[in-house]
Amino acid sequence: MLGKSVGPRAFVVGLLNFMLLACAHNVSQDKATTADGKVKGAKELPFENGEAVARGIVTYPGGDRVDWKVIEVPDKKAGDLDFRLTWTPPRPGLQLAFDVFDEWNTPVASSKRAGKKSKRSRSRSAALKGARGKYFVRVYAVDRGDAGKYKLTVEFKEAVAGLLFDPTKLEIPEPPKLADVPGLEATCDEFTFDIKNPACKMVCPSAGAPPGWPACKGKCPTPPTVDEPSCHATMPCPKGQPDERIKACKPPDWPPCNKADPDLSNPRCREKAKPMVGRALRSDVSGGGVAIVVGIGSSSGVGKDWKATVLRGDGDQPFPNGDGKVTRVDKNSVVVVVGLTTDQVSANPRVRLSPP
Repeated sequence: MLGKSVGPRAFVVGLLNFMLLACAHNVSQDKATTADGKVKGAKELPFENGEAVARGIVTYPGGDRVDWKVIEVPDKKAGDLDFRLTWTPPRPGLQLAFDVFDEWNTPVASSKRAGKKSKRSRSRSAALKGARGKYFVRVYAVDRGDAGKYKLTVEFKEAVAGLLFDPTKLEIPEPPKLADVPGLEATCDEFTFDIKNPACKMVCPSAGAPPGWPACKGKCPTPPTVDEPSCHATMPCPKGQPDERIKACKPPDWPPCNKADPDLSNPRCREKAKPMVGRALRSDVSGGGVAIVVGIGSSSGVGKDWKATVLRGDGDQPFPNGDGKVTRVDKNSVVVVVGLTTDQVSANPRVRLSPP
């Protein structure tokens, strides 16, 4: 068996591993069974407060088709037994069932679907009146592709009538074995993917696709990769390694730009700087114009290729013929040459510096 008490993750992984084997060839129904796969190894289910519960897994593709259970009506008592089987399959539509035999291996009950008779039903039940002594329950996967994690519940209700006689011990023959189901053509889906299975050639697995697998072209794999364009719109921005191709990556994901040595692969270094306004600290005649020292320098990001414009008074309008050229850049100041007079600069001391 795959295990009788397993968590959801272990159940799915184990069950799928066995089912993968069935994609390429047929598996004997008892290839991987353990002691309780036969009636002699039936697991005893004790009653507690009139109820006995068993849990386990049966899987035809995994070679563990049958689990046997044995229950015994309390000594010197008789009554009704209600059986109920529910299960969780690895994919919808897979069916389990059970049969009940007395201690002479005579069939006494067979499970029926509970509620609506749907092919996707995941519940079966049976009832036995006037029960006493031992009974064997055979839980099994119905067809070759069937499997599931099940819960078997047996309830005992004592009858008011007197007890029946105790049977003597008789030699118990082996019950009839379930017949093999004819083999099915190998199939494949995203959860039972096997690269060696020809049926998987046109299937893209849910995870772990081989590199360049044709069926996965244009599909974002799990985990996503920046090398697959279909992942760019949905994958999160990798921490510490932002990429402009990924939609989720925004400018704050990159480190601040080093203005002294800008990295153009960093979008924050390509953000256009905003114009800045500084005041003329002093002005001197220079050739045919005036050299103005403005109190803004390289520490503010100003470069020698920036444009300079003298503004009129305290407003934002350019002073006529007030455009100039940055001729020198220091850390905290720049020198701008304009075609004005020192008097005009003194009356209009504000200079706007704009990036190229």
